[in-house]
Amino acid sequence: MKKCTVIIVNYNTGEIIRSAYQAVLKNPKVKEIIVVDNASQDNSMDLLIDDKRLTKYFRKENHGFASSCNFGSQYVASEYMLFLNPDCIIKENTITTLIEDLEEDSSAAIVSCMINNPDGGEQRAARRRLPTLLRAIKTFTKIEKLAKWFHCFAGVNLNHLPLKKYTYEVEAISGALILMRTSLFKEIKGFDESFPLHFEDLDLFKRTKDHGYKILLNPSVNVVHHQGTSSQSNPKVEQYKRKGLERYFQKHCSVLAYKVVKILNKIRK
Repeated sequence: MKKCTVIIVNYNTGEIIRSAYQAVLKNPKVKEIIVVDNASQDNSMDLLIDDKRLTKYFRKENHGFASSCNFGSQYVASEYMLFLNPDCIIKENTITTLIEDLEEDSSAAIVSCMINNPDGGEQRAARRRLPTLLRAIKTFTKIEKLAKWFHCFAGVNLNHLPLKKYTYEVEAISGALILMRTSLFKEIKGFDESFPLHFEDLDLFKRTKDHGYKILLNPSVNVVHHQGTSSQSNPKVEQYKRKGLERYFQKHCSVLAYKVVKILNKIRK
């Protein structure tokens, strides 16, 4: 079976990155691990034990998630790459199983698995749809919480639906764990760095589908995501979310939808 390179972008994640890294080391299909540090001010990078598969890169300032993923990707020689959040703990068979999914379906380019909270519950963004104006309004006004009773209220997130027992196609997955074909990542020129944080994953999924490839979700595999570890030390997170939302609609949706989103962002401030 083909091998995988794991790319982790770090920014002040503290102790949790050690657990994430050690879990990656146990996966037999990992050829190399690239950790890109965005000018962290803690000792998180020192917690990574030396391994022949590990390469560390230290950036002099915080260039953002998308930029540092692209930076790490230029050193990848494997057929597959896994973008993994530094607070996401995978299991020993995770990467092997997901690679098998892509090996079995040549029309698929991205795959992920079930993303759980530390308490074992499904994380809200584990199953998603690409944003439209109506879906975005339902999500950001939190009306989508009613979707578990009335499906018409569903927004971007689909965690109200019964979980399937087999690998199937979805529009979008969680950005915490993205395993994809290296050739496709290079074909679509990687992440759009105009998204500093948030929505860069949804933009990647949209462009993947626009190129004719499928995105898969394997619910039989699950990982634990300690969400927001890096974001806790970044006071600009909410600002980035608003900017990312506007950028996505400007790039992929109608002019009218973009203008409405800008108005909604101003109201939400």
